Amino acid sequence: MNLKYPLITTFSLLLFGCNNVDYKQSLQETLSREDNRALCYFLPNNQNIFPNDVFFDKQTEILDLFVDLKFLKTKNITAQYYDANTDITTLPRSPTKIEGLRYQLTEEGKKYFIGSKGAFCFGNIILDKIEKTQSVKIEYTNYQVDSGKWVYYYYHYTNIPAWAQDKRLEQYYKRISLNNEILFDARATYFDSKDTYDTGIEQTDLITLKH
Repeated sequence: MNLKYPLITTFSLLLFGCNNVDYKQSLQETLSREDNRALCYFLPNNQNIFPNDVFFDKQTEILDLFVDLKFLKTKNITAQYYDANTDITTLPRSPTKIEGLRYQLTEEGKKYFIGSKGAFCFGNIILDKIEKTQSVKIEYTNYQVDSGKWVYYYYHYTNIPAWAQDKRLEQYYKRISLNNEILFDARATYFDSKDTYDTGIEQTDLITLKH
């Protein structure tokens, strides 16, 4: 499976040669910064912040699944509700007491939930080998020029927990087999002046939320 390379809109890349410098260690160090968050089960936008209070029979099937997985817990709550359709000239208005559920992360859930992503994440990326490198000239839109490398490489995912393979997740997510032995390919960009990488793995389509 070939992952799509990221579209770079701020500069163009022009080939002017290649060499065989091994960038494996430094690229792996960059990939390892995503340890334990390489793959994610993203929650719907209105259900990905915790604690999450739910009223009025809103759809919570995905949250309930993560309750079953012991990543979330619930407790009953009450609130005062003023009906917006009530005639405002009728004062005082009496609130209606409504009941709901509060979803909160468990200690186990906190191990996997990444708040900035709104998702339960897991897995590490292991670089298997560098296929080749190519020297490139990087021309920025402000006419500055840098040099660097395109690094073509193969990688695989590890540290995939048993819960991530739970069949019940397939009801809500499209998921390609999470197999430690499957190799994927990507093209990283190394920037000489910054000594940094764009790994070429912006996001993976291994797991997508069904709509």
